[in-house]
Amino acid sequence: MPSDKQVPLDIAVGILVDQAGRLLIARRRPGTPGEGLWEFPGGKRENEEPMRDCLARELAEEVGVTDCRLDTPLIRFMHTKGERPVRLHVWRIDQWQGEPRGLEGQQLAWVERRALADYQLLPATDVILCAFDLPDRYPITPALSAADPNAWWARLETLLAQPQTRLLRLRDQGLEDSSYQALAAKVVDAGHRHGVAVLVDRSLAVCEAAGADGLHWSVARLLESGRPALAPGQLLAVSAHTGADLVAAVERGADFAVLSPVAATPTHPGAPALGWKGWCAARADHALPVYALGGLGEDDLSAAQQRNAQGVAAIRAFWKATD
Repeated sequence: MPSDKQVPLDIAVGILVDQAGRLLIARRRPGTPGEGLWEFPGGKRENEEPMRDCLARELAEEVGVTDCRLDTPLIRFMHTKGERPVRLHVWRIDQWQGEPRGLEGQQLAWVERRALADYQLLPATDVILCAFDLPDRYPITPALSAADPNAWWARLETLLAQPQTRLLRLRDQGLEDSSYQALAAKVVDAGHRHGVAVLVDRSLAVCEAAGADGLHWSVARLLESGRPALAPGQLLAVSAHTGADLVAAVERGADFAVLSPVAATPTHPGAPALGWKGWCAARADHALPVYALGGLGEDDLSAAQQRNAQGVAAIRAFWKATD
């Protein structure tokens, strides 16, 4: 039987976001683990209570807010950066009642997202912030090399103009690197005009030349090359198909992953589908945001998020939505 120190400690975490977009953080008090470091409010589960109830109770006890709107969880993950394993259950909260105040003597601060870099945060907060920053939709382009160019560019512009589009992967395995780089430069320019970040599939050199916002690699490439020397703020995504792939992604420093296929998809004919049960088993509580991919679309977003997905990644579903 595992000892208490081997059993994960379940902790509920709330990211309160005010109308100015600032995030509420609290400083750990002297005499507590991690004293002096900053964290998002929350606390330990008691008596097997539901984690939503745990968070509501902790926020009322610690910072005096009630009636928190806890519709959709942001991320659940485990880490072992403290004295014992911890499983964090994180929600973003935009609505509540009451004015936050430190009821346990802790210092509170409302901080703009970009200013959090000036604070010493608890370990693993980087995973929370990555999930906070990522959108819930991750469109992937079909290959331009296999499409009508005029129609492809028209659909791309429509997709980029949609307010829910904030991140895009440029996928075209039919192009040589030089042609792909030229295409990437144009797509990145179009994306940036709409405030959309673009990830590319190829080398770091191609990424830099195109001005892209990061890379999307296979797990095999990540294992072979290691994490590339991306600039601060750039993202590294990986394509995963198993829980072992996600373990490798975490160990090699990927920022997020897509896990597929949930359902059968024409992109990978014959690949066995995981189904939601298999997807959840593979996703588990690995310490990075994970999108569900494969036969999914907009209508599957809520189901994915309730299963600890960052959201949904798709090619055809989001591309067809531009029609």
